[in-house]
Amino acid sequence: MNILPSNKDKFAEYCVLHSDEFRYELRDEASKALNGWPCRIAAILLTLSSFATYYHPANSGNPFIQYTLFTYSIPILLVITYPMAILLLSSIEKFSPIVLDFLILSGLLGFIATLSVLLLGSITEEEVRSVYLGLSGQIHFVLLLATAFSYHNKYSTTLIRNVLFGIVLAVSLGYLNADYIQSNFIQILQGFLVGTIFSWIFFISIRTRFYLKSTDADTRQHLYDQLSKLVYAHQLERIKLGDQLENTMPQKEGKAIVNVFDVQKSSEIKHENTKEFFMGVFQSFLQICMEGYEHNPLRSRAFRLKETGDGFISTVGYPFLPIESRSLADSAVSTALEMFHLFNAEVEKFNYSRPIKGAMGLAYNSVQGTFQSGGIRAYDLFGDALIQAARYEEIRKNPVVAGAIKKHAKEIGLEYFHIIIVQEVIYNSLSDEYRNLFVEINVETDYFREQNFQLLYDTSAKYIYFHIRE
Repeated sequence: MNILPSNKDKFAEYCVLHSDEFRYELRDEASKALNGWPCRIAAILLTLSSFATYYHPANSGNPFIQYTLFTYSIPILLVITYPMAILLLSSIEKFSPIVLDFLILSGLLGFIATLSVLLLGSITEEEVRSVYLGLSGQIHFVLLLATAFSYHNKYSTTLIRNVLFGIVLAVSLGYLNADYIQSNFIQILQGFLVGTIFSWIFFISIRTRFYLKSTDADTRQHLYDQLSKLVYAHQLERIKLGDQLENTMPQKEGKAIVNVFDVQKSSEIKHENTKEFFMGVFQSFLQICMEGYEHNPLRSRAFRLKETGDGFISTVGYPFLPIESRSLADSAVSTALEMFHLFNAEVEKFNYSRPIKGAMGLAYNSVQGTFQSGGIRAYDLFGDALIQAARYEEIRKNPVVAGAIKKHAKEIGLEYFHIIIVQEVIYNSLSDEYRNLFVEINVETDYFREQNFQLLYDTSAKYIYFHIRE
């Protein structure tokens, strides 16, 4: 693996900064090695090595040869029992790097035990030389394997471990035969050095993989977090499961009550924090809309369709089902009143020198969901309900309607007020609790005809209903 020095430094620094995560990753890797094929194959090879030593013709006359069948019993039993041990006591898994080191050390001691058994049963000098000659070539290989693999988050720990393994082997061989250790000193030194080089390469590869894996996960999490600002949680889940974006939101025609909110005379608001004020208002409205949001079935108190500078459009009943069992009209009016309550709270925090009031138009009709045909596939709604709700919000500006609203406001002692104007079909669907809030305007009187009043996009309507509040 070719890694630029700058990348090495970057990987090392990242692992230091994320030392806990790196340590947990190494623990998992060590546990997988103990549970998986690397250690299982090692156990099989140790077993085969024991049988090969036992049945080797050259060792047939050794009276202690049967003991070689047990020299690797500790590492073999450790591989067999480890999976059961972590099932009974899962906390053992966090010590997996140490367990792996103990397994390697026990294997190294098993090799020394095999050598000592073979020497113990060798009577003649020729037999002793035969044993040394046969095993001298294995010293390099055994020490290399013992020092090559480690799962410690600091390489200094691995290096100290390797030195200890080398010392254990050298001292053990020296204890068996001082002359033998002198003649095989180069083998021990080579095994240690080559194993240490391999352990460094192994450590670098693990560190690099951890960096790439972690940064890739960080990138994916960042993308996920940013995407969550564009789509709903249920859409993210369905996309993760392989679904297409266009299938994550309803697109069939349905019925809904659309609420078009606007701030009265918003262009006259002069304040350095006007933008922050509107952001606070819309954030409060969004929180109301998201009340009771759940995936299956898809429902919430309301659906935030869009923000329009100083306006906010939401729907009740489509594409999200309502969360309340009462009528759609009651839910829509209840939501509208709650929005005005939070709007007043934001206005109070804004501390503007003049009253700031809002207006809403509510209409019930057909709507349909759609994704834009190209580019960024944003979800949108279209339909008669949207057009009518916008017209009902704007109708407050009609001189005839405005006059009727101001007259009623004066009668109840209000100069500045919020306005909710609802469609006739919504009013008729309200319970008495909400219906009593509204005042009726008959648009088919002679006075309205004389003023050439026309209710565009809802020509069949005979009445307008409004509610004003502080």
